[in-house]
Amino acid sequence: MSIFFGLSSEAFVTTYQEQKPLLLKGALRLNVFSWGDANEIFERANVFSNDFKLSCDGIRPKQEYVESYLDIGTLRHRLIKPVVYDYLKRGATLIVNKLANEPKVDALARQIAEFTGRQTVNSAYAAFGERDSFRAHWDTRDVFVIQLIGRKRWIVYEPSLESPLYMQQSKDVEQHYPCPKEPYMDFILEAGDVFYLPRGWWHNPLPIGEETFHLAVGTFPAYTTDYMEWAFRQLPSFVGARKSLSAWEADKENLAAVGRYLDEFINDAENYQRFMDEFLGATRVESPLAVELFGNPNTGTIPDSTRIRLSANKPYGLADNYLIANGTKLNLDATGVRLMRCIAESPAISLGELVGRLADIDADKLRGLVHELCRQDVLEALRH
Repeated sequence: MSIFFGLSSEAFVTTYQEQKPLLLKGALRLNVFSWGDANEIFERANVFSNDFKLSCDGIRPKQEYVESYLDIGTLRHRLIKPVVYDYLKRGATLIVNKLANEPKVDALARQIAEFTGRQTVNSAYAAFGERDSFRAHWDTRDVFVIQLIGRKRWIVYEPSLESPLYMQQSKDVEQHYPCPKEPYMDFILEAGDVFYLPRGWWHNPLPIGEETFHLAVGTFPAYTTDYMEWAFRQLPSFVGARKSLSAWEADKENLAAVGRYLDEFINDAENYQRFMDEFLGATRVESPLAVELFGNPNTGTIPDSTRIRLSANKPYGLADNYLIANGTKLNLDATGVRLMRCIAESPAISLGELVGRLADIDADKLRGLVHELCRQDVLEALRH
């Protein structure tokens, strides 16, 4: 399955990202996604985790629909299926958050990660009735909603609190920032549609008495508060920040000095770059395991038919002759920059085509380099 966004990443950032919603009708080129796929997602999830929820007039207690049992001495948990089925018939929504190791879900989320350049977290929602899973609320992350089965109604309202952070949940502050009365959008999301909703926008997704299954792919960038927290962790290097406090008159001059130091620190381009490198260096991209290619001592190359892409959401650092991918920072020479830029501009390019495009580079050396970078998890080797 591939997503057709209909605009460039640059146009999306300029016009929509963190500014206003975007509805992409028929954006998903559906191949095969069925209730069998959806069932497997729920089956593989940890039903005892707080990330697995059954919503019907609020989140239902685990003991209502999850049983514990001993399996050859191991404590396990499983759904009480008749209870879950009955709840779904009565309008409940089945939810699993923080999905991981789900190939079809991961493939869609990866497209969004590369489109936005942001880390993603995925959730799934299934329903058959007409009850809303949550009343109108806002999210503290931007979300791409991918409708895979059936239809769902979405009522969207403009923000009453701009750009809320994770500690500013709508349920906690809505008395001060109530939901507007007039909707901004009211529409039916159909299978194959993708809907982008910035954080802070009120919304109420409503089942309409039909089957519905959708994914919510949340995106997570670095926020200004993250930079400030990082800067404060560096503050003890300034002697004034290490001094004790006793009284305002005695301390105010030193506090002013600390403020000046912090102002200079956060407005230094090199410090900003250090923070971004560390933030992106902590990001990981799930890449396919290939023990037969990279764990086999008799294998030193990969087939020319192997498709290659970066193990990163975006080619961060290439303009400054380096690349950060899966926690590794590579300083690149001119050849390395050309190689990485070629792969970034043509994700999933085959190794054979890559060799052809960089014909001035020794083919054997290029194949060996790509093999090693795949082994180091800087590049991904995709074979299907």
